Amino acid sequence: MYLRTIAFKNINRRKGKMILVVAGLAVGITAFVSVLSIMLAFQSSISEELNAYGFNIMVYPKSSDLSLSYGGITISGVQSYKVRTLSDSDVKKIKSIKNSDLIQVISPKILHAVTVKQKQVLLVGIDIRQELVIKKWWQIKGKPPVVNTNQLLLGSDASKKLGLKVGDSISIHEKKFEIAGILKTTGSQDDDLIFGSLSLFQNFLKRKSEINLIEISAKSTEDIDSIVEEVNKTLPNAEVSSVKQAVKYKEDAMGQLGKFGLAVTFVIIFISGLIVFTTMTSSVNDRTREIGIFRAIGYRQTKVAKIILIEAFILSLIGGWVGYFTGFTAAKLLPFFVKSIKVAASFNVYLLVVSVVLSVIIGLISSSLPARRAANLDPAESLKNL
Repeated sequence: MYLRTIAFKNINRRKGKMILVVAGLAVGITAFVSVLSIMLAFQSSISEELNAYGFNIMVYPKSSDLSLSYGGITISGVQSYKVRTLSDSDVKKIKSIKNSDLIQVISPKILHAVTVKQKQVLLVGIDIRQELVIKKWWQIKGKPPVVNTNQLLLGSDASKKLGLKVGDSISIHEKKFEIAGILKTTGSQDDDLIFGSLSLFQNFLKRKSEINLIEISAKSTEDIDSIVEEVNKTLPNAEVSSVKQAVKYKEDAMGQLGKFGLAVTFVIIFISGLIVFTTMTSSVNDRTREIGIFRAIGYRQTKVAKIILIEAFILSLIGGWVGYFTGFTAAKLLPFFVKSIKVAASFNVYLLVVSVVLSVIIGLISSSLPARRAANLDPAESLKNL
């Protein structure tokens, strides 16, 4: 008779204790999987937030005068030519950094506050083509401005406050402009701005080659830090800020929460191991006569130990699978019960493999002492109880 056949039959005879072993392992693996799944889901959410933002690196001149906010960052010197500004040459320097292949889009901007219809608004000169590439969420009523023409694109709030619509004309510093398009509401600062061609604004404002801000989009969020480092070296007189820093607090909070969750999980796993150890030890005690017969008919100590370990291996496999799918389901359903959590876990085959392997390791380690005890039972003493 094969050892695995003996193991399967013993599992079938002692269903209660074997279910207890599976349940003990499943609880530990469930905790492990649910915590890791939630952590991975939050990390994925953070990465998506950074990618959805579009431009995730901002470069602007070092200055402390005449500040105005753009994109959540204070930009200096937008109404004065006396403060330090960037230039078109700085854009060329960024394009020449050694890891420039990691950059998706570079969009230089010039900012200038003007008064239109007795309301102060911010003009933003942009590289229209580059801006449209990265800001895929922009929906335009009308059409984008044509490069180097007197056409403007208005944010939704700016068009309402100024009472302008597509096709209207406005005068800025005695120069006439046509409204080519109006942005649908974005929920960002773009709603309050007036956009036009960068080269047009540079010439119109007599600020040839001047730039107030350079926005950079990395191809991947993992590349942001290395790009920031290189741009800092290339432009020592500029400030380089990463939007990644704005959500770093979320990563840190998740890191601390994850450490606590994993600590609790390993305590639960330790308890699961004790449950397996206690149950398997009890099973060995109940099978003293059976083990004595095995030894009396010639089963070596190693074979007796293998029977116990095969049982533990089978139960561990089942416990790992049950634990993974229970933990995954718990993480998947969490957003439905906790409204503040917006992300949902996704199936991860690597986590499944790790969970099953971890369950098997716990099961075998916890069963090793009971297996050794079974192998060392004196057959003569065992047979006395027959």
